[in-house]
Amino acid sequence: MRRLAIITVLCLFVVSIAGGVSAEEAVKPQEGSYKVAIVPYINSTEETKGYIQEVIDSKYTEQYSNKDFQMIPLVDIQKALNSAGYDASNLELPDKDTLTTVAKETNADYVIAMEISQLITTRHMSFFQSKVVTKAKLRYKFLNAGQEKVTTFQVTGVSENKTVFGDVGYKDPITKALNQAMDDANVKIMNSI
Repeated sequence: MRRLAIITVLCLFVVSIAGGVSAEEAVKPQEGSYKVAIVPYINSTEETKGYIQEVIDSKYTEQYSNKDFQMIPLVDIQKALNSAGYDASNLELPDKDTLTTVAKETNADYVIAMEISQLITTRHMSFFQSKVVTKAKLRYKFLNAGQEKVTTFQVTGVSENKTVFGDVGYKDPITKALNQAMDDANVKIMNSI
């Protein structure tokens, strides 16, 4: 009987320690996890199709929703942009002071701002072939809050879609060009981290 009581007390002790560790780990952010604030992108082009927003959102989610990064909610970012006096209708990327305000108010390690500065799509037709070529040019401002350093750069993405005896749409080449440009930008951002 006494032996059963000792085993029970030991089991309860082990369970309470294990429960305490897991609760503590749940509150603490993952080791090596960075907080990223992504400012809503600016579209300076005439191309305003809804799928562009979907492409950009899914690419950001793919790049920054993993064990290494934690995306800050858009509501918090927008609140910080408003308190900094940022006006997106000017179609200009935020300056260093605005990016720093976003980092401080959201407790972000990094802030990313992006503008679609060019999205040019052309159609070429010949006797038996139709081709759509898209060129996307993106401008970025990237703030490393720890170093208080802003990096500005541009990337381009090009895609072409061909068909024989048929029609080619614009969505696929635009999507591919944006994805390629955002992948190139992500490489530059990872090199700055």
